[in-house]
Amino acid sequence: MWVWMLWKGVLLGLGAAAPIGPVNVEIARRSLRGGFWAGFGVGMGAVTVDVTYAVLLGLGMQWLLQQSWMPWARVVVGVMGAGLLLYLGVGSLLSARRVMGMKADTGLERPRRNYVRGLVMMATNPLTLGFWFVVVPAAAGQMLVGAGRELPILCVGVFVGAMSWVVFFATAMSGAGRLGKRGMLVAADVAGGVILLGFGGYAIIAAWGVWRVACGHL
Repeated sequence: MWVWMLWKGVLLGLGAAAPIGPVNVEIARRSLRGGFWAGFGVGMGAVTVDVTYAVLLGLGMQWLLQQSWMPWARVVVGVMGAGLLLYLGVGSLLSARRVMGMKADTGLERPRRNYVRGLVMMATNPLTLGFWFVVVPAAAGQMLVGAGRELPILCVGVFVGAMSWVVFFATAMSGAGRLGKRGMLVAADVAGGVILLGFGGYAIIAAWGVWRVACGHL
């Protein structure tokens, strides 16, 4: 039984970590620019959020989304997440401009800063909440019934799955960064900036939709 629960956790971790989203875009940018550990730090922050949400889901905390005040909390989180993504997107484009005009910046930062960046990006991403508290329960049905008894095993699986993706992706991107030079950094910053701005715009639209629904229920 515990092996099956561990495997479920691994699948959940991979499902949360692997899809292309703002966090993976940032992992790619940081790994290309600053090497494996820069991207790994961002990924670790995201994995922390995934494991936390797995704990909440296993404890049956999806009822929170049914509370009357939750739509307003989702609006606040959505606006915060949109602001962060727009800020990072503009920063990526400005970084590309600096690299084109100056010697390449390695982008090395303190590991804690990269960890906090990944943590905040994942926690304020409406898609993350949707995955854990809407998509997973709807798709999995009874998968997590009784998971509270085996919650530690489930969370270990989530950690293993999500961390496996982070290690693989950061390793691949850091290897690509060693092969390329300034041109690859510029391309990564421009592409990353555009994608992050796109996700930021989507977050604003999603928050607006939730706000309209919440107002309609008043």
